[in-house]
Amino acid sequence: MAPWLKFFRLRLSPTAISNVVAGAAIGGWNLVADDWCILICWTMALYMFGMGLNDLADRSIDEKLAPHRPLPSGDLSVAAARWALGLLAIAITGLTMAMPEPTRFHAFTAIACVLLYDLGLKKVPILGPLAMGGVRFSIVMLAASYSGLIEHAWSHAIHIGAFTAAITYFSEAEQSGTQRTLNRRLFLVGFVALLISIPFHQLELGLNLFMRTLGALLLLWWLRGAFAFRQGVAVHHCTITLVMGLPLVDLIAVSSYPWNIPSFIVMLAWLSLRPWTHFKMHSTKTNPSEDSP
Repeated sequence: MAPWLKFFRLRLSPTAISNVVAGAAIGGWNLVADDWCILICWTMALYMFGMGLNDLADRSIDEKLAPHRPLPSGDLSVAAARWALGLLAIAITGLTMAMPEPTRFHAFTAIACVLLYDLGLKKVPILGPLAMGGVRFSIVMLAASYSGLIEHAWSHAIHIGAFTAAITYFSEAEQSGTQRTLNRRLFLVGFVALLISIPFHQLELGLNLFMRTLGALLLLWWLRGAFAFRQGVAVHHCTITLVMGLPLVDLIAVSSYPWNIPSFIVMLAWLSLRPWTHFKMHSTKTNPSEDSP
């Protein structure tokens, strides 16, 4: 079971669920149980498919740079990985066709972004990060469209897409970037996060203002910790730290709306990542193989 968990990087999957909850909240929170089932299952299937396809496409590179990953280490066979991805592709297709027709555009956009990134764009500067940002952007728009008020979701979809693109842009320099390049790209992530944290409309006093302030402070504090991981082998841990900040971006968005339940669900998604163990776990770690998400 452990090799499959590493192959699909399920440790970070709550970040995708958080995007769905945020999109649904911004769209009006007008979903029944069947809608939630389709959305969550589709999102998880796409997340697992994207992570698995990325490893399958990079297996020759991972043999040199990440021999601990399930495929190059032999913990999983290529044939088993292909079968799993085939089943996920069937599930994604079926769930997409079960969605209301107006929402399918966003589903197909997210699928296209995953395929384009994993099968080629990851090696193309700028376009690779934009494709990865497009995945998260489309997930938020899909959930909002499912809820019915897609026009309210543009702002947050752009925020989550930009933050994801900035993280991907930083991660591209993990293997070959100079320290100066890493610092510049990390400061770009911080700048995007700072813009997201600034409220551009007035918020009423109360729980909403508290949750937004909490989300903004947690995000900026979390990024402060990411800066500590930008040296040497710890650069990989820095990328993981940044990805774990995605639910905090969602928290900032949903706090602006009068539904408090989504704020708590998003907060739970972040807590499920066990952030309190993250810095301690990596402070003395020198072998990135133990940190595969």
